[in-house]
Amino acid sequence: MIGRDVYSSGEYVEHFRPEDGRNPLHALYTAKCRDVIASVRSTLPPEATVLDVGGGPGRMAVPLAREYRVTLCDISTNMLRIAGDAAMKNDIPTGNLTLRRLDASHPLPFPAASFDCALCIDLLVHLPSPVSLLRELRRVLRPDAELIVDMSNRSPWWILRYPRTLGRRPSRWPSTWRAGGVLPEWQSTVRHHMQSEYRAMLHAAGFETVQEQRYGPPWCAKWFLSRCRARRG
Repeated sequence: MIGRDVYSSGEYVEHFRPEDGRNPLHALYTAKCRDVIASVRSTLPPEATVLDVGGGPGRMAVPLAREYRVTLCDISTNMLRIAGDAAMKNDIPTGNLTLRRLDASHPLPFPAASFDCALCIDLLVHLPSPVSLLRELRRVLRPDAELIVDMSNRSPWWILRYPRTLGRRPSRWPSTWRAGGVLPEWQSTVRHHMQSEYRAMLHAAGFETVQEQRYGPPWCAKWFLSRCRARRG
Protein backbone atom coordinates (compact mmCIF):
# COMPACT_ATOMS: atom_id res chain seq x y z
CA MET A 1 0.00 0.00 0.00
CA ILE A 2 1.11 3.54 -0.74
CA GLY A 3 0.85 5.88 2.27
CA ARG A 4 -0.35 9.48 2.43
CA ASP A 5 3.21 10.78 2.67
CA VAL A 6 3.52 10.18 -1.07
CA TYR A 7 1.71 13.50 -1.56
CA SER A 8 3.76 15.68 0.79
CA SER A 9 7.06 14.18 -0.36
CA GLY A 10 6.37 15.00 -3.99
CA GLU A 11 6.68 11.38 -5.12
CA TYR A 12 3.14 11.56 -6.48
CA VAL A 13 4.38 13.45 -9.51
CA GLU A 14 6.07 10.23 -10.62
CA HIS A 15 2.94 8.15 -10.07
CA PHE A 16 0.46 10.40 -11.87
CA ARG A 17 1.79 11.49 -15.26
CA PRO A 18 -1.21 12.25 -17.49
CA GLU A 19 0.95 14.36 -19.81
CA ASP A 20 2.82 11.21 -20.86
CA GLY A 21 1.42 10.13 -24.22
CA ARG A 22 1.77 6.49 -23.16
CA ASN A 23 -0.71 7.01 -20.32
CA PRO A 24 -4.00 5.39 -21.42
CA LEU A 25 -5.92 8.35 -19.96
CA HIS A 26 -3.72 10.98 -21.63
CA ALA A 27 -6.22 12.19 -24.24
CA LEU A 28 -9.09 12.16 -21.76
CA TYR A 29 -7.15 14.11 -19.14
CA THR A 30 -5.92 16.60 -21.72
CA ALA A 31 -9.51 17.27 -22.77
CA LYS A 32 -10.55 17.81 -19.14
CA CYS A 33 -7.71 20.26 -18.48
CA ARG A 34 -8.46 22.12 -21.70
CA ASP A 35 -12.10 22.48 -20.70
CA VAL A 36 -11.22 23.72 -17.20
CA ILE A 37 -8.98 26.44 -18.61
CA ALA A 38 -11.54 27.38 -21.28
CA SER A 39 -14.29 27.60 -18.67
CA VAL A 40 -12.27 30.06 -16.57
CA ARG A 41 -11.41 32.17 -19.60
CA SER A 42 -15.02 32.28 -20.75
CA THR A 43 -16.35 33.64 -17.45
CA LEU A 44 -13.62 35.75 -15.82
CA PRO A 45 -12.20 39.13 -16.88
CA PRO A 46 -8.41 39.60 -16.96
CA GLU A 47 -6.73 40.15 -13.59
CA ALA A 48 -9.42 38.21 -11.71
CA THR A 49 -8.27 36.06 -8.78
CA VAL A 50 -8.16 32.28 -9.11
CA LEU A 51 -7.45 29.74 -6.35
CA ASP A 52 -6.13 26.34 -7.46
CA VAL A 53 -6.15 23.93 -4.52
CA GLY A 54 -4.12 20.75 -4.92
CA GLY A 55 -2.96 21.99 -8.31
CA GLY A 56 0.31 20.06 -8.16
CA PRO A 57 2.84 21.08 -10.83
CA GLY A 58 0.61 23.81 -12.24
CA ARG A 59 -0.93 22.05 -15.22
CA MET A 60 -3.82 24.54 -15.14
CA ALA A 61 -2.50 27.28 -12.84
CA VAL A 62 0.50 28.17 -15.00
CA PRO A 63 -1.37 28.79 -18.28
CA LEU A 64 -4.10 30.68 -16.41
CA ALA A 65 -1.51 32.88 -14.71
CA ARG A 66 -0.78 34.50 -18.05
CA GLU A 67 -4.09 36.38 -17.68
CA TYR A 68 -5.15 36.03 -14.04
CA ARG A 69 -3.77 36.38 -10.54
CA VAL A 70 -3.52 32.74 -9.54
CA THR A 71 -2.78 31.27 -6.13
CA LEU A 72 -1.57 27.68 -6.53
CA CYS A 73 -1.67 25.54 -3.38
CA ASP A 74 -0.27 22.08 -2.83
CA ILE A 75 0.95 19.97 0.06
CA SER A 76 4.23 19.25 -1.75
CA THR A 77 7.06 21.77 -1.99
CA ASN A 78 8.44 19.68 -4.85
CA MET A 79 5.22 20.13 -6.83
CA LEU A 80 5.32 23.88 -6.19
CA ARG A 81 8.94 24.04 -7.33
CA ILE A 82 7.99 22.34 -10.60
CA ALA A 83 5.16 24.84 -11.06
CA GLY A 84 7.51 27.75 -10.38
CA ASP A 85 10.00 26.44 -12.92
CA ALA A 86 7.20 26.05 -15.48
CA ALA A 87 6.08 29.63 -14.86
CA MET A 88 9.60 30.94 -15.50
CA LYS A 89 9.97 28.81 -18.61
CA ASN A 90 6.68 30.14 -19.98
CA ASP A 91 7.45 33.79 -19.12
CA ILE A 92 4.47 34.17 -16.78
CA PRO A 93 4.25 37.82 -15.65
CA THR A 94 5.88 38.45 -12.27
CA GLY A 95 3.35 38.44 -9.48
CA ASN A 96 0.65 36.58 -11.40
CA LEU A 97 1.41 33.23 -9.76
CA THR A 98 1.59 32.84 -5.99
CA LEU A 99 2.76 29.47 -4.66
CA ARG A 100 1.46 28.38 -1.27
CA ARG A 101 2.15 25.14 0.57
CA LEU A 102 -0.86 23.88 2.50
CA ASP A 103 -2.70 20.72 3.50
CA ALA A 104 -6.17 20.81 1.93
CA SER A 105 -7.55 18.58 4.69
CA HIS A 106 -7.19 21.57 7.06
CA PRO A 107 -9.05 24.92 6.96
CA LEU A 108 -7.84 27.17 4.16
CA PRO A 109 -5.68 30.10 5.36
CA PHE A 110 -7.57 32.73 3.35
CA PRO A 111 -10.19 35.31 4.38
CA ALA A 112 -13.80 34.85 3.36
CA ALA A 113 -14.81 36.05 -0.11
CA SER A 114 -11.20 36.28 -1.35
CA PHE A 115 -11.39 34.73 -4.83
CA ASP A 116 -13.32 35.11 -8.07
CA CYS A 117 -12.93 31.43 -8.99
CA ALA A 118 -11.58 28.23 -7.47
CA LEU A 119 -10.29 25.03 -9.03
CA CYS A 120 -10.31 21.69 -7.24
CA ILE A 121 -9.18 19.12 -9.81
CA ASP A 122 -7.98 15.57 -9.05
CA LEU A 123 -8.04 16.32 -5.33
CA LEU A 124 -11.29 15.24 -3.63
CA VAL A 125 -10.52 11.54 -4.16
CA HIS A 126 -7.42 11.93 -1.97
CA LEU A 127 -9.12 13.58 1.01
CA PRO A 128 -10.64 11.81 4.02
CA SER A 129 -13.37 14.50 4.27
CA PRO A 130 -14.09 16.03 0.83
CA VAL A 131 -17.12 17.99 2.09
CA SER A 132 -14.95 19.86 4.60
CA LEU A 133 -12.78 21.24 1.81
CA LEU A 134 -15.81 22.04 -0.34
CA ARG A 135 -17.27 24.08 2.51
CA GLU A 136 -13.98 25.93 2.89
CA LEU A 137 -13.96 26.67 -0.83
CA ARG A 138 -17.47 28.07 -0.58
CA ARG A 139 -16.30 30.31 2.27
CA VAL A 140 -13.32 31.80 0.40
CA LEU A 141 -15.24 32.41 -2.84
CA ARG A 142 -16.90 35.74 -3.50
CA PRO A 143 -20.68 35.86 -4.13
CA ASP A 144 -21.46 34.59 -7.65
CA ALA A 145 -17.93 33.17 -7.97
CA GLU A 146 -17.59 29.71 -9.50
CA LEU A 147 -15.99 26.51 -8.30
CA ILE A 148 -14.72 24.09 -10.94
CA VAL A 149 -14.34 20.66 -9.37
CA ASP A 150 -14.19 17.03 -10.46
CA MET A 151 -14.62 13.49 -9.19
CA SER A 152 -13.53 10.05 -10.42
CA ASN A 153 -16.45 7.69 -10.95
CA ARG A 154 -16.71 4.74 -8.56
CA SER A 155 -18.80 2.78 -11.05
CA PRO A 156 -15.95 0.72 -12.53
CA TRP A 157 -17.29 0.01 -16.01
CA TRP A 158 -15.06 2.70 -17.53
CA ILE A 159 -12.13 0.33 -16.88
CA LEU A 160 -13.29 -1.78 -19.83
CA ARG A 161 -12.44 1.15 -22.11
CA TYR A 162 -9.02 1.75 -20.49
CA PRO A 163 -7.79 -1.70 -19.40
CA ARG A 164 -4.15 -0.60 -19.61
CA THR A 165 -4.69 1.44 -16.44
CA LEU A 166 -4.49 -1.90 -14.58
CA GLY A 167 -1.22 -3.05 -16.08
CA ARG A 168 -0.55 -6.63 -17.15
CA ARG A 169 -1.38 -8.54 -13.96
CA PRO A 170 -4.89 -10.08 -14.08
CA SER A 171 -4.71 -10.69 -10.32
CA ARG A 172 -5.23 -6.95 -9.78
CA TRP A 173 -8.59 -6.84 -11.55
CA PRO A 174 -10.92 -8.17 -8.80
CA SER A 175 -9.60 -5.84 -6.10
CA THR A 176 -9.57 -2.82 -8.41
CA TRP A 177 -13.10 -3.54 -9.61
CA ARG A 178 -14.45 -3.89 -6.06
CA ALA A 179 -12.77 -0.60 -5.09
CA GLY A 180 -14.42 1.30 -7.91
CA GLY A 181 -11.40 1.63 -10.16
CA VAL A 182 -8.80 2.31 -7.46
CA LEU A 183 -5.63 0.25 -7.91
CA PRO A 184 -4.75 -2.01 -4.95
CA GLU A 185 -1.70 0.00 -3.89
CA TRP A 186 -3.79 3.21 -3.63
CA GLN A 187 -6.82 1.84 -1.78
CA SER A 188 -5.70 3.16 1.62
CA THR A 189 -5.51 6.78 0.41
CA VAL A 190 -7.87 7.13 -2.59
CA ARG A 191 -11.62 6.74 -2.87
CA HIS A 192 -13.73 7.31 -5.96
CA HIS A 193 -17.42 8.20 -5.58
CA MET A 194 -20.63 7.45 -7.42
CA GLN A 195 -22.20 10.37 -9.28
CA SER A 196 -25.04 10.54 -6.74
CA GLU A 197 -22.56 10.66 -3.83
CA TYR A 198 -20.56 13.38 -5.55
CA ARG A 199 -23.64 15.50 -6.18
CA ALA A 200 -24.69 15.02 -2.55
CA MET A 201 -21.27 16.31 -1.42
CA LEU A 202 -21.65 19.48 -3.48
CA HIS A 203 -25.16 20.02 -2.11
CA ALA A 204 -24.03 19.43 1.49
CA ALA A 205 -21.31 22.05 1.03
CA GLY A 206 -23.83 24.62 -0.20
CA PHE A 207 -23.17 24.49 -3.93
CA GLU A 208 -25.49 24.16 -6.89
CA THR A 209 -24.25 22.79 -10.21
CA VAL A 210 -24.39 25.15 -13.17
CA GLN A 211 -22.93 22.68 -15.67
CA GLU A 212 -21.69 19.10 -15.53
CA GLN A 213 -19.47 17.40 -18.10
CA ARG A 214 -18.55 13.74 -18.39
CA TYR A 215 -15.25 12.31 -19.63
CA GLY A 216 -14.90 8.71 -20.71
CA PRO A 217 -16.89 6.13 -22.62
CA PRO A 218 -20.59 6.83 -23.30
CA TRP A 219 -21.75 3.98 -21.08
CA CYS A 220 -19.79 5.07 -17.99
CA ALA A 221 -17.83 8.27 -17.32
CA LYS A 222 -14.33 8.13 -15.87
CA TRP A 223 -14.59 11.72 -14.53
CA PHE A 224 -17.37 14.15 -13.72
CA LEU A 225 -16.47 17.83 -14.02
CA SER A 226 -18.76 20.45 -12.47
CA ARG A 227 -19.08 24.21 -12.59
CA CYS A 228 -20.75 25.26 -9.35
CA ARG A 229 -21.96 28.35 -7.54
CA ALA A 230 -23.02 28.87 -3.95
CA ARG A 231 -26.72 28.17 -3.40
CA ARG A 232 -28.87 31.13 -2.48
CA GLY A 233 -30.73 31.05 0.79
